[in-house]
Amino acid sequence: MKPEATPQGIIAGSIPLFAGHPSRDLLPIDELRRIMSAGWAGRRVGRFLNYGDEQGDSQLIDFLVERFNRSEMLGISRDNLMIIGGSTGGLGMITQHLTRPGDVVLVDAPSYRDALHIFRDYRLEICSAPIDDEGLVISDLARKLRQLAAAGKAPRFYYVAPNFQNPSGITMSRERRLAVIDLSREFGFAIVEDDVYNDIRFGGALPPSFYHLAGGEHVLRLGSFSKTLAPGLRIGWLVAPADWIARFVDSGMLRMGGGANPFTAAVVADYCRSGAWEGHVEWLRGQYRRRRDVALAALDASMPSGLHWTRPEGGYFIWLRLPPSVHVDDLEGRAQARNIYFASGKGFYVNPEAGAHHLRLSFSYVPQAELQAGIEILGGLIARMTA
Repeated sequence: MKPEATPQGIIAGSIPLFAGHPSRDLLPIDELRRIMSAGWAGRRVGRFLNYGDEQGDSQLIDFLVERFNRSEMLGISRDNLMIIGGSTGGLGMITQHLTRPGDVVLVDAPSYRDALHIFRDYRLEICSAPIDDEGLVISDLARKLRQLAAAGKAPRFYYVAPNFQNPSGITMSRERRLAVIDLSREFGFAIVEDDVYNDIRFGGALPPSFYHLAGGEHVLRLGSFSKTLAPGLRIGWLVAPADWIARFVDSGMLRMGGGANPFTAAVVADYCRSGAWEGHVEWLRGQYRRRRDVALAALDASMPSGLHWTRPEGGYFIWLRLPPSVHVDDLEGRAQARNIYFASGKGFYVNPEAGAHHLRLSFSYVPQAELQAGIEILGGLIARMTA
């Protein structure tokens, strides 16, 4: 089996409903090959191969600043944006600079499991509050903040994926975003907004970003090309107040490395400036919308009563709540015996057992026929477990 046939732990011959990345047919391979070939042949080839600016490729920064100001009216300048090595790398950088071991950070329940992993790596105290179909439950967050204050603890930041959240697919409402901003000002914590799925929306307008609603005050907004171009490029961006950008740019790692991935950033800058990226994003929306529709139709047709699942308007993921009688560990073992792999809900909670009756399905990687077949098999397994 060729290594490239089984990326990121995918077992050959399986139906990997856990895989939260694009399938090969969704990658713009020919366009990227053309951009790189033109770069190699041009007089600016030295830009591809040398150290770059600590803040990142200047042409890519200019492209992103213009795009955000045009599409979201953010009113940012070059001083408000830097290039990072993917959103997860950016979150690690933020955590390193803004926290110390023992500090408190706030997250949703459930939340992105790799973010939880980073916070555990830095030995932080992770405090979670539940979400519903409109996002974070504000009353629960307010109660936890009061409890923390009574114990003499002040959270450093709240980490949130507000649009098509991983794992739930839920988008937080505008009203709740405003309520979180009010609480952040009252209790003095920053907001780290992980917005990597912003462009994968299937219709309608999204609520304004936290950065927009807060006027850029105490908000750090992460973005990435992993979902709309190719995850192997490991390139993203951070939008934040200018003094925070300057602080991150002055870090030893960026100064020593000459910015984030100078070669890749130069390729991505040329690709974006050619106009190809905007067209590719629009095409991707249609592709993912069709896969989402197939997954939801299969769930509607195959799942027994007593289950609940989200119906995302964008992103990659659907979140299932199992009946109380079905434990996700038991279902996982039976599914893997049938070569079906999903993401257990236990990995997305601070307390893993809170996810014992949940699972995440991804519709981004699996072909439509396999997507339908995998969900049908899962539905049959759950039906037998609840009979």
